[in-house]
Amino acid sequence: MVVPLPHQRIRLDPAPELSALQKEGPLHRYDTETGLNGRRQWLVTGYDEVREILADATRFSSMRPVDDEADRAHLPGILQAYDPPDHTRLRGTVAGAFSVRRIERLRPRVEEIIEEGLDDLESMGSPIDFVRYAGWPIPALIACEFLGVPRDDQADLSRMIRDSRESRIPKQRAQSSLGVVNYCEKLAARERRDPGDELIGFIAREHGDKVSDEELSGLAEAILIVAVEQMAAQLAMAVLLFATNPAQLSLLRERPELVDSATEEVLRFPTIVEAPSPRTALVDLDIAGYEIHAGDVLTCSMLAVNRTLGDKFDITRENSPGHLAFGHGIHHCVGAPLARLELRVALPILARRFPNLRLAVPEEELRFVAGKPAPFNIEELPVEW
Repeated sequence: MVVPLPHQRIRLDPAPELSALQKEGPLHRYDTETGLNGRRQWLVTGYDEVREILADATRFSSMRPVDDEADRAHLPGILQAYDPPDHTRLRGTVAGAFSVRRIERLRPRVEEIIEEGLDDLESMGSPIDFVRYAGWPIPALIACEFLGVPRDDQADLSRMIRDSRESRIPKQRAQSSLGVVNYCEKLAARERRDPGDELIGFIAREHGDKVSDEELSGLAEAILIVAVEQMAAQLAMAVLLFATNPAQLSLLRERPELVDSATEEVLRFPTIVEAPSPRTALVDLDIAGYEIHAGDVLTCSMLAVNRTLGDKFDITRENSPGHLAFGHGIHHCVGAPLARLELRVALPILARRFPNLRLAVPEEELRFVAGKPAPFNIEELPVEW
């Protein structure tokens, strides 16, 4: 049966249509979008089926299905846009920089940035928009630090990143986007000449012969934008969840040892990346009794499968580590260790410093930003304490 693709969610929760489809089965045909030349499309809502598809890079491609080779141009460095062997090559150049040892080495600076960011927030007084004054600046400074952006450049680059995504003035948004691109090109060239110890310098020093100048700057831009954009959304969701679930905030303050499970629950429950890039079947195959043809396009609903693990926000949940908020398979988010570090540092500090954190407006007045192509987020999050 061909069904319309429903909106993924209403506020934080899966839309009723999505939940209803999930109860009917793990795969669902839906109407073909313009530009896919009649290819059949599927929405995948089964947990096991999503894992199977995302784990198999031999039968499913993450390359966008197009018929014009000229349309295949993409920003070098967006790992989600590559299949093996190029994906294997490029991911191998960055994976070492996200090792547990290297990420933990960043912890003192992450703690410092978060404390200073919350100092600034507190000094301005409440009510205040958490998204604008903490949600964007904190992850931007951390990402700059991780990539090796000099301290003197971090504030200006952070503002450009925010304006490239958040500005409501098209000209300013375009100028800021170009500014980020130009800065990343200069950063890559500088690190190529004189590699430092952080991400771009690490790639240039350890794998410089495996990446072109264009790929190196593309990696810098892609990782920078994703690290900032997704963590801005993730921090905002964390604040929203705790502000609207004060018992959970009190529990975390009283039992800081719950920080790891709280982190996984903050990642799982809102699922800010509702679906990874669609996968295109490379061969005819069978999934859970459904006949999939070569060329079919499959969209995996991370929101649907993550909510099968629990429909309530509960930081004591034991099965949250099974979530797919970071994806699965070869495209599992390479930046997951850094994201987890930021949340593991930020959540206990928020609970300690703002024990009476709450929304400054009725929850129904909050405006959410749709999750395609950017992560699901909140436009403004007025809070008080």
